[in-house]
Amino acid sequence: MESYIELIIQANQKKFTDVERVIAQYFLDGNKELGIQELAKQLSVSNSSITRFCKKIGLANYKELIYLYKYSSKGTKKQTDSSISYVNLNYSLLLNDIIEKLDKDEVKKAALMIDGGRIIHYWGTGYNAFCGEDFQFKFSRLGKIVNVIKDEHSIVMMAHGVQQGDLVVVSSISGDNAAIQEAIKIVSDKHAKVIVITANEKSSYKAFSEAFCLTSSMGKKDMGGISPQIPVLTVIDILYTEILAMYHEDTIKSWIKSEVILKGK
Repeated sequence: MESYIELIIQANQKKFTDVERVIAQYFLDGNKELGIQELAKQLSVSNSSITRFCKKIGLANYKELIYLYKYSSKGTKKQTDSSISYVNLNYSLLLNDIIEKLDKDEVKKAALMIDGGRIIHYWGTGYNAFCGEDFQFKFSRLGKIVNVIKDEHSIVMMAHGVQQGDLVVVSSISGDNAAIQEAIKIVSDKHAKVIVITANEKSSYKAFSEAFCLTSSMGKKDMGGISPQIPVLTVIDILYTEILAMYHEDTIKSWIKSEVILKGK
């Protein structure tokens, strides 16, 4: 069975330049791991060519390529556990990328906004709607009233009903829907607070948000085996944990009460 690195290289090989084919072949042949400068010297290519190769196969940088290559090279896994290793590797890559991109100050800011509000409007379409249900479950345990809006038309309509001081959480990996952008602008003009969770660092939503939580997206790294909502769910988990870490007495009391209810005691 082909290794993961072979799969993503082969999936993109039609786009390679002659130089990139040389780099690809080095890894397909199972050669020794080298630093980027050592590899460039051995293959008589530039560092920038290697970096471009990494981006062309959907990786952020050479460090990520070596990490991936180390754990998915030939002979390191038995075929029987290849699916487990594949998911484990992708989760590791994804979580590392989320931690690198997510700004601690933005997390703190978003957590304070959630902690200070009671009624929260959560906007998310498609798989983001599933994330909204998780958000609702978690934060309702802390005494919050969460209203999840799951389709574009309802989001636009409900934007007009949001009031000053309300909190809106927008979940969108792409961060580029024109209708939702207009809805965010409407609530921003009403001086409602907006938190945006997205993988698009250039999202136009950012201009209307008070907290911008940048997450990741597997993109070309994954061949369809990783649930696309994981990056958003991870941010939600981080925000929830951040609030619990504040140790507000009322928050802890709400959480304990919900535990008793869930356990049926």
